[in-house]
Amino acid sequence: MPAIAAAAVTVAPETLTITWLVAGGIIAELLILIVFLVRVAWWLSQRFTLIDATLAANAKEITAIKMDVSNDIAGRKVVAEARTDIAQIKATLIEFRERIDRIEANEDGRKHA
Repeated sequence: MPAIAAAAVTVAPETLTITWLVAGGIIAELLILIVFLVRVAWWLSQRFTLIDATLAANAKEITAIKMDVSNDIAGRKVVAEARTDIAQIKATLIEFRERIDRIEANEDGRKHA
């Protein structure tokens, strides 16, 4: 069998240039996409950091408000207890005054008799 010579493959220089231009364009677009994605990731992480800081600040404010409310409730309980104690003290003082008035009236009656 006679050997068939392989045909020589020739590529025009314009074809190579176009191929490299297409490959370079794809690489450039991929780099632009990577830069864009990195910027989006940076922006998102910055936003999440800001949101976390805001939530932490809100949590501190809520804790402070809870403490204020607890103190207010405790204060109101103390005031309510003090009111009952004050009412008892007033009643006792009124009773003492009445007794003192009766004792003084009895002594005055004895002195004049």
